[in-house]
Amino acid sequence: MGKKPFFTTAAPSPDLSLSQNSNYKKLFTAVALTFLGDGLTLTAVPWLLSDMTRDTFEASLVTTAMRLPWLLFSLPIGVLIDRYSRKNIVVVSSLLRAITLIALTLCIALDMISIPLLMIFTFLIGVSRVAFDSTVQTLIPRIVHSDRLEKANGQFTAGQLITSDILGASLGGLIVTIGLIIPFMLDSFTAVISILILLTLRGAFRPDAAPTEPTSSVKTSRKSWLREMSEGFTYIRSTLLLQVLSLMSVLVTLTFSGMVATQVFFVQDVLGLNSFGFGILLAIATVGSVIGSQAVSRWRKRNEANTVMLLSLLALGIFYGIAGFTRSPYIVGVCYFCAAFFIVTYNVVRSSIIQRTVPDHLLGRVGSVFRFLSLGMGAIGALLGGLIVSLGEDSLGLSRVAALQMPYWIVAVVNLILTLIAFIVLRKAADSQRSA
Repeated sequence: MGKKPFFTTAAPSPDLSLSQNSNYKKLFTAVALTFLGDGLTLTAVPWLLSDMTRDTFEASLVTTAMRLPWLLFSLPIGVLIDRYSRKNIVVVSSLLRAITLIALTLCIALDMISIPLLMIFTFLIGVSRVAFDSTVQTLIPRIVHSDRLEKANGQFTAGQLITSDILGASLGGLIVTIGLIIPFMLDSFTAVISILILLTLRGAFRPDAAPTEPTSSVKTSRKSWLREMSEGFTYIRSTLLLQVLSLMSVLVTLTFSGMVATQVFFVQDVLGLNSFGFGILLAIATVGSVIGSQAVSRWRKRNEANTVMLLSLLALGIFYGIAGFTRSPYIVGVCYFCAAFFIVTYNVVRSSIIQRTVPDHLLGRVGSVFRFLSLGMGAIGALLGGLIVSLGEDSLGLSRVAALQMPYWIVAVVNLILTLIAFIVLRKAADSQRSA
């Protein structure tokens, strides 16, 4: 197969300003509500865990259960997205989330919760997140004109961060001091409201047919799932830029997930913060993310995508490395703020490139490959994070503080090495294109 160009023409979307686009506003509201509830739950789960166990490996099992669906279901869900109505998929995934959260809330209220049961609930929440998040990324280019993708993606990222990481995390940290059950009750409520809003979306949300294939559903049903899933990998292999992005996704997420899996213990035992302080720390980081989401479109206009991504990776390595060598919550807060800025600039540029580059009939599967390689690796990374801390204490004889700082050191080293490798590869590719 020949090499694909960096950008292709996507399916036509309505040329409306975002403020005039009713479908955009409905989708934005539903996503914001979902992530508000998600922020409450993600903040409450670690504190529920810390009441149940002080074993970092047991805690990492729950985190792994929530991330495991990305590894197991990203690829098959990508096939569903490219087969069926994308509106129906987000509605059904939101329904699964609501039912799971209501059941979890009841188990907490009845004092029936346990580590294995919590793993089951977080796994089901993870399944709903895979379907919901994956499908939303393919809905955006269907309802937003191509010229407004950076702005739309930036606004969705900012909305997600404000609702989940600022409002959800800070409110969650405060609410858990009142009652651990309240965040899960509120998340159940937001999930139900999100379903009602998504049902009001209007338009055609089935994927475009491949230009070389008939639109008959008979042919689609005959194609094997494995063949359809492999087409996403095939397209990525045909485009050097997408290959480099996939490598970045794997390594960045693998190491970052290991760090996040033990973060609650880092905050407690290294920084000496309580649940509210943890929420404030995450909220500070999210402010950096929001600023990054608003600055990325201007930065992208002045610099190539490669430059934005490489500088973002370099900055992540530097700031997380600093955070891993201090016990000051103030310095860590500054590092979280700066690192979060660059995480967002990388992710927004990456999403916009994928949405422009990939044809609509492949967008679900190619996007699912990226989520499989990045977020799917998060399950493995979370498990490794707990193991690394446990081995640091038990086998290497490190103090509790040093063992909890190890995931930060690993993030720093991997990001710095990855920056160098990506720079060399992309520079050679650019030189080859100029000489061709």
